[in-house]
Amino acid sequence: MMSQHGPAILHGSDRVPAEAVSQYWSASRNRLELWHQTMARYRAAEDSGNVMQLKTWWQQHAGVMEEVLVTEMLTRVVAAIAAGLDAVQRVDEISPVTHAVYLSHLEARNRVQQIMLFGRGNSVSDAVRLNRLRRVVERWTDTMIGRLSIDMPDLTRYGINVELAKQHAKESRDFSVGVAGRTTTWLMNAAMRDALQRRTSQQTSLPGANHAVASSVAMMLRPDLFDSVGTLKSLWMHRLSSTTGQADRVLKELQHKDIDQAVTADGLEMTSGDFFSRWYF
Repeated sequence: MMSQHGPAILHGSDRVPAEAVSQYWSASRNRLELWHQTMARYRAAEDSGNVMQLKTWWQQHAGVMEEVLVTEMLTRVVAAIAAGLDAVQRVDEISPVTHAVYLSHLEARNRVQQIMLFGRGNSVSDAVRLNRLRRVVERWTDTMIGRLSIDMPDLTRYGINVELAKQHAKESRDFSVGVAGRTTTWLMNAAMRDALQRRTSQQTSLPGANHAVASSVAMMLRPDLFDSVGTLKSLWMHRLSSTTGQADRVLKELQHKDIDQAVTADGLEMTSGDFFSRWYF
């Protein structure tokens, strides 16, 4: 959802509530701490040299490994959207927080990959399955980052393969509106969901922590992003509303008798000279 409506979110002018950013930070840090505790238990089992203890760890915590890999997609998308919002508003308000979470998540992912590559106690099938999941996640991460970067190419830096993310951005730009855009989005979401479900466990290992992070991300969606029935507006609707609001503001300002109250007068060079005659002639 965040990636699909990313361009529309970036088009808005209202700021993300501070409470949402704070909760995202605290929820992410809490989940990261749980991940680190899981990795520490693996190191303890490895140092003990107890093969059965290592196998037990894999049986109990393989789902955590999956979650570290899969949830990286959301972390990258949130970091990209936050960077785009701060760039539009010319502030450094949200992106420092989301980028710090992003860097911490990269550290956790690297630790998972080290265990996948050099770890002990797991079967070959477990290693192969996790590696396939990693490759699927990387491919879909670039797709989502590209989809939200159609108007801000610089955000593709949050992709895993930047060139591939740029390619997805170009393709999304060509099919971003109309029936083709809706069909493409539906097919992409369905394909991604199927690919992840076939490579992950049916039950989550840390449902409470994941729910807290997801809830904090949902809080970042400002009220102006929704229509009257609670559906997220498309980028086209945001652009239409913005254009209409600008036109109404200009027309209202032109009714003032004093030029000092018409702040957009310097942008009226292409309008009729009759508007200026009230002030200069």
